[in-house]
Amino acid sequence: MTNEEKLSLCRTMASNLSTLREKARLTQDELADKLGLSRQTISAIENEKRDMQWSTFTVLIMYFAANQEIRQIMVAMRIMTDNVEKFFNIGTPKY
Repeated sequence: MTNEEKLSLCRTMASNLSTLREKARLTQDELADKLGLSRQTISAIENEKRDMQWSTFTVLIMYFAANQEIRQIMVAMRIMTDNVEKFFNIGTPKY
């Protein structure tokens, strides 16, 4: 995956983070706590005051991919792409 692809994915995730978080029924504090991030980091990303880092994207994609409903939303948002699934070795859930 190229740096440009990573940057594009981070931007897409950042612009949709509040929606994904709300679909997961989590506050900024709760999401930050679950991921080992600060609430300020989540807030700054959601409010476009900070660019999302690849490491943050990685944690978010792995967390949200575990929820089938949110995973499907990420597919629609073009966050969960075939390249992302291959890169992170995320298989199709067997539900």
